[in-house]
Amino acid sequence: MGSPRIKGNSRYTSTILKLDTAYVESICANYFGDNLINTKAEKILLSYYPKPEFSCPLCNAGSKKKHNRPATLIPTEVGYLFKCLACMNHTGAIPLFSLLRQMNPEVARNYQWDRWINKTTGKGFNVPEPPKNAKREHYKRLEEEQYEKNKLDYQKRNGISN
Repeated sequence: MGSPRIKGNSRYTSTILKLDTAYVESICANYFGDNLINTKAEKILLSYYPKPEFSCPLCNAGSKKKHNRPATLIPTEVGYLFKCLACMNHTGAIPLFSLLRQMNPEVARNYQWDRWINKTTGKGFNVPEPPKNAKREHYKRLEEEQYEKNKLDYQKRNGISN
């Protein structure tokens, strides 16, 4: 039995899961350490993705000694979903972004930007777009960098020194 079938646009699945897998491996290494079981994998489309199990970072349920790790990150066609059998028994799973926002807001912001750069945020995705003012600053910074690059290229081409 595979992972639950989630409706989503499978055109972006490999892009989303490639990025999500990098974040999942990083948070597993940094937060869960030796309290992690990483022997399972789920097949999504044509590739296999890790399905780590660990003690829940939200409710601290689970025990390494008793081999009880109720929390897992499940790869799906729309990205990874977090599920804890202890604290989320009736509510279902939450997207990776929501878990990151609760565990480490700075990492969640970086994840949001990475997804936005890959055009996998906003309507139809489980990660909201970054705030408009932040996007405005991003584009302004890119414009300034391009202006400086063009200025230096012009000076170099025409033999003008500073």
